Amino acid sequence: MRILIISEPKSSLANSLLKSSDYSLISVTPENVHLCTGPEAIISGKKIDCPQHIEMDIVKIKEKLLAAYPLIDRWVSRRQSISVSIGIMLEYTISLIKIIGNYPPKFAVVETGAPHHLFTYCLDVALNYLGIKIYYLYGNAFDGRCLVVEGIEKKTVVRVSDYSAGNIINGYIKKIKDSALYIPEDSTRSISPFLHKSAVYATFMYFKYSMSRFIRNLCDGKKSSISLQIKLKLQFLKLSEVISIFNAHKEYQKMLTSQGEFQVSKITPDDIVYVGHMLPEATSCPDSLYYPDEVDVLLDLKNRFPNSKIYYREHPAIGIFSEFGHIHMQGLHKNIHFYYQLESLGIAIVPPSIHISKIRERGCLFATKTGRVAAENSVLGIPTIIYGYPFYGIYMPLTFHISKLPLQSTVKDIKALALSVKDSEVAIQKYLITMFSGSIENPGIGLELNVCSRSVYESNFIQLIKYISSKNDSLN
Repeated sequence: MRILIISEPKSSLANSLLKSSDYSLISVTPENVHLCTGPEAIISGKKIDCPQHIEMDIVKIKEKLLAAYPLIDRWVSRRQSISVSIGIMLEYTISLIKIIGNYPPKFAVVETGAPHHLFTYCLDVALNYLGIKIYYLYGNAFDGRCLVVEGIEKKTVVRVSDYSAGNIINGYIKKIKDSALYIPEDSTRSISPFLHKSAVYATFMYFKYSMSRFIRNLCDGKKSSISLQIKLKLQFLKLSEVISIFNAHKEYQKMLTSQGEFQVSKITPDDIVYVGHMLPEATSCPDSLYYPDEVDVLLDLKNRFPNSKIYYREHPAIGIFSEFGHIHMQGLHKNIHFYYQLESLGIAIVPPSIHISKIRERGCLFATKTGRVAAENSVLGIPTIIYGYPFYGIYMPLTFHISKLPLQSTVKDIKALALSVKDSEVAIQKYLITMFSGSIENPGIGLELNVCSRSVYESNFIQLIKYISSKNDSLN
């Protein structure tokens, strides 16, 4: 059985799989693609023979790649036009389709949480184009464990262990109900540290990553001919460009603090408060692939709810530039131009200093892409519109996915739908426990989480592959 993973072909995980005669691998890394039939039987890059012609709809593939513009913003230098970047991504994706089409895996298991790097996004496009199922290991914020979900949309959740999330979820619900000022612990760990708030430290981190990438590329060049590699050859952001993005971020922060005190009493029960996100991040793209920008959502809300006033509540993490080795690029989208655009649209900004509980007291409707605010709202009996594909799924009681709503509606319509949910408190508890049970231990995917040892994780990974394989066999 052939499977696709993101791993070096001689990693301990790959070796563990290949030592069993049951598996062969397509191993994808940022630097190359490898076809592996044994620990020493590895063919790489353009040396992989692809005798079968794979028919491709180039227009359809390119359409999917164009949706990745926030990722291009985040990773690619401004000195390279978006047209050139899309052309390079298209060439890379076609190369992946040729290899994967000639050596189709039964499925792919990817430990990236979500395809928020350009090479993993291209891989996702290639696999979907060929109709191959992709399972992502998604580090979740409730217990730090890994959910196993199918695709970006998280169509299904694979429950592979006997782990029960009952105690975690019951504790979570109790904390929300006990304190109106509840803030999740992982949010505090992200926002509080001084270094996370420092643009200088984030710049240093980027410089360190750039040097590491340069050394790695140098070593790879010595090992094999670069011309034979199959990799995404884009120009990454220059240090000067990163500094410019951080400066735009700081200017936006100054704008927020200088706008004066916001009067929460202005918000009425017929209004909608959209709770913002960090941009561009996995929670915005690709987890909210069809609405990756903040303005996308705000314009949709204004158009869909013409009789309601729309407010934008800024994310509390607007004050940070990095967290746990992860650099934020919010200044790409949240800058003075964004501020003035909201002003011209008549959308008031609710500063992050105002706790969400004060907004809830106003009885308004909420909207988010993938924010945990929706789960907290549901526990408190408050409805929320969902624009993305969050880690808690799109079927949570008292949440309403945008794809299921009419193009024109009213806040009263949504609230009426929420009131029709029977025994909502019990339904939410049951939903969350079911959703997060059966997960596996986390090897370090996500933010600062309690991670298991790599050997334990690899053992879980192999069990997961066996489980998915047996499940797929039973469905065929």
